[in-house]
Amino acid sequence: MPVEIRCVVCGGENFSTCDSCGKTGMMPVEDCPEKLITPDIWEAIELANLWEKGIPPVAGGALDQAQSFVSAARFIFAEQNWWKAKLGILEN
Repeated sequence: MPVEIRCVVCGGENFSTCDSCGKTGMMPVEDCPEKLITPDIWEAIELANLWEKGIPPVAGGALDQAQSFVSAARFIFAEQNWWKAKLGILEN
């Protein structure tokens, strides 16, 4: 049985007129959710993560960084989070 999420078109509200969810307010997720995320959304997520770390998405900030740096930063942040979780280190 697939997982269901709130309809991304009607938000699960006013679904009586929404054809996207078949007027149910819910949509089945029958494939890997990562396949539903487009490259521009991945970029927005990446920029938001960098902004959270103090690198804003502006000229001179994240938008002027090489993709290799952005990829390396993402890897480093993930490793740091994994080790902090494994060692029980809490963030302030």
